[in-house]
Amino acid sequence: MTILGWGVAPRRSGATSGDMAKKPTTKSPSPPPPKPAPAAPLAPSLKKSYEAFVAAALALPPEKVLPLRLDVHLIFANVQQGVQSVQPFFDRLATELPKLPTAELAKLQTLAEALLYAHAEAARLTQPAKRAEIDAKLTELLRLREKLLLQAEVFALEGIIPESLVAQIRAGKGLFDAAQDGVALADLYGAYRSQIAGKHPFTEAQVARTAELGHALMKLVTPDGARTTVAVAAQKAQDERDRIFSLLLLRHGELRKAGFYLFGEAVDEKVPTLGARQSRRREPGEPEPAPAPLLPDPPVT
Repeated sequence: MTILGWGVAPRRSGATSGDMAKKPTTKSPSPPPPKPAPAAPLAPSLKKSYEAFVAAALALPPEKVLPLRLDVHLIFANVQQGVQSVQPFFDRLATELPKLPTAELAKLQTLAEALLYAHAEAARLTQPAKRAEIDAKLTELLRLREKLLLQAEVFALEGIIPESLVAQIRAGKGLFDAAQDGVALADLYGAYRSQIAGKHPFTEAQVARTAELGHALMKLVTPDGARTTVAVAAQKAQDERDRIFSLLLLRHGELRKAGFYLFGEAVDEKVPTLGARQSRRREPGEPEPAPAPLLPDPPVT
């Protein structure tokens, strides 16, 4: 049947409306997966350099250990220059001077990095505390100590805290003893916290601060006839620093031999000694620096 004004085309057998609406499309290729970003190069670690050489340095006999008396940054610059001058000739040196330890010479800059680390550690541990800092800590500790100790003596008289514990803290004198008292008082107030709660005016922060000051001053103040842990660590760091310097000095001597073999009288320019200071050369045509202006004579009074 045909309806006027409307023409309906016969539908093919087996065809669907979805088939009729569907248009051929060209399948676009999927984008390739992103390439992983290259790993960032590891930053140089002075500590790793130190760990690579500390065992060899500690194995040096005592007679070969010399104290460090040179600027470590100057040492590093001179080692770097010497290695850069000799490194292109390592293959030649290995052939012509087979007894020369070229493998050790190639690691000299890393050994100089180890010295930088050892020097920094020794300086950190031996840096003396400022007297003003010690005085400020001690003043604060003594004020807290006396208040806490007086209150503890009241508790002892009331039988709340054993009198022997309080008397032991009160005994003794000196800066180191005062530092120990700060730690002991904090421990005492902590041990009897439930018995004395609400019976004293001190806050937990004040008690904790007393212990903190006591611990800090025990590290800064050396008791008579004793050596603090910090002092022992500082001495160990200084010994390791001197040993690494001595190891560098010995191996740099071999680098100087290679430099003399390669460069003759120009060895000091190519492979300077560890403590050499290079003066800056003036470029051709560069004017000489102007002399410093004369200061006027002071007025006659």
